[in-house]
Amino acid sequence: MASEFVYTRRVEFADTDTANLIHFTALLKFMEEAEHALYRSFDLVGFRWSAESVFGMPRVSVSCDYLGAVRYGDEVDVRLRVREVRRKAIRYAAEFTVDRSGEREVVARSDWTVVCARREHGSRDWRGIEIPPPLRERLQSMSAVPESNISGQ
Repeated sequence: MASEFVYTRRVEFADTDTANLIHFTALLKFMEEAEHALYRSFDLVGFRWSAESVFGMPRVSVSCDYLGAVRYGDEVDVRLRVREVRRKAIRYAAEFTVDRSGEREVVARSDWTVVCARREHGSRDWRGIEIPPPLRERLQSMSAVPESNISGQ
């Protein structure tokens, strides 16, 4: 399996600020869209509502370094990599690139960690759960680092 997943997104007017530059939050949204597109490519989901509970994968850590300008109309490639698969958590990294005269320019780099969690209906508390085996297997095949034995996450 490929070691990275590429998701392409065009910058829309609503993604920009008054300087015609992408708003910093838009790249974080692109990052999340890429993550969920990855799950769909596995025929899986990162969020599920059932009669008993809600399953989700909330972010517990996010960082993003902005390195270049991104403007309305640019097509941004989000090159998503799985950095580490833990028992309950997944660490991702992404590189955001745009075409500049036939060359790909890196405009941002991001790292984030998500945890698998479930909340029973009627409860306000989310509880960390192990990554479902079908997702774990697919992510491990993409991971740059073998599964960690770190307990808890």
